[in-house]
Amino acid sequence: MASVVTVLGSWTVKPETPTPQPRIHKLSNLDFHISFENYTKQVYYFPPSSRDDLVESLRASLSRVLVPFYVLAGRVRRGEDGHKLEVDCNDAGVSFVEASAPDASFSDWKNMAFCSIEQHLNPSEVAITDPDTAPIFKVTKFKCGGIALGILTAEVVLDGSSFFAFVNAWSEIHRGLPLSRPPVFASNIFQARQPPAIILPVRDYYSSPIYNTHSAKATDVTCEYVVKIFEMDPDQVDDLIRDVHSGPYSYGRPPTSFEATSAMIWKAITEARDLQDSIITSYVYAISLKGKNRWNPPVPASYIGNSIHSPCLTAKAGDIKSRHLSYAARLFHEDILSTTQEHMQSAIDWMEMELGRGRKINLNGDFVSGTGIYSTSLHSFPVYSVDFGWGKTVHYSLVMQPPWYGNGVTVILPSPRGGRHRRLLISLPAIHMKKLVNHEFFRKYTTLE
Repeated sequence: MASVVTVLGSWTVKPETPTPQPRIHKLSNLDFHISFENYTKQVYYFPPSSRDDLVESLRASLSRVLVPFYVLAGRVRRGEDGHKLEVDCNDAGVSFVEASAPDASFSDWKNMAFCSIEQHLNPSEVAITDPDTAPIFKVTKFKCGGIALGILTAEVVLDGSSFFAFVNAWSEIHRGLPLSRPPVFASNIFQARQPPAIILPVRDYYSSPIYNTHSAKATDVTCEYVVKIFEMDPDQVDDLIRDVHSGPYSYGRPPTSFEATSAMIWKAITEARDLQDSIITSYVYAISLKGKNRWNPPVPASYIGNSIHSPCLTAKAGDIKSRHLSYAARLFHEDILSTTQEHMQSAIDWMEMELGRGRKINLNGDFVSGTGIYSTSLHSFPVYSVDFGWGKTVHYSLVMQPPWYGNGVTVILPSPRGGRHRRLLISLPAIHMKKLVNHEFFRKYTTLE
């Protein structure tokens, strides 16, 4: 189906109340380890709204929410040292776009996960340090009345929990409610020690020249990538947990759904790639520092900024392939338990030293040769409870433009079905995706959408 998204109007939206000037928001070193230099694209799909003033009301509420979230209305720039990024909170504003898809209806697709015009519901990605660019909010009305809200934000400013906190705050203000969780911008929580002290070895990151955009571990843009969505229903999740818990490498208690799902993904993709037994394969995942007993003093639940550590777990491909699923699950379990605050503080201090040398911080996974996996889990976030006043989210999409982070990106998402349903968004080279889709082990626990 051919369909055009037509732009009807665009505005710059600034905080309703000006931010006191000058104000500079210093980013933490944890912000720099998410060193993707483009915006992240996300789309919310909502049911039809009967409001004639919908676009005007969304612009007005966005202006109000930018008062407490003033950092989003600023501009990312390089600091005086030329190395570290910072946000000039100058109230330059965000872009707000009204658009129409007059020939498209939600019913045109099996479900909105297959929306063929999704790439047009957000503008193309742009470099975050371009002074003429800003976060973009695009509201598109479909022929059926359905509404798509496309959002571009910089991940160096908002991680997953921060992004969803912002969207929830915006929806509260739009409904005339007070903020349930006013944002906390306090990047000094994760500051380096003075002088920096690397007490424990830094395993999970490496540095490269800051202007080297073609690192050996960068994305292979010559490869044909395919993105597919797989569903896991509660019975499949339970079966997976039971299979891990009954395995020869089980560890006393049943695994968490994250440990079991991550182990299944690692094993299935490694087998689909048919890696040689001696090759070292890696799995990069995220640990939230907002978790219980993760950081002292505790990180506020409403902290805005990157509050994650990204461990890089490694193993021989032969061990992942030949050993029982519970082996990989045990690796995740032990890695999570052994990651202490000192591991993370040593990494922050190491980053301080490398950034001071004018170098760029990178995740220590190989996402080009086909040996690594980059995984992020959003399944616990309240994606489908967002409600601006005319109905909750019917579909949420993290828009992956292959090859995005690289070969082997996996996102664990909540499902529109709710409850313990899960969605897996996976990007692989076409040849490996074909093998994964037909992999008997993987099909036991997932269903292709």
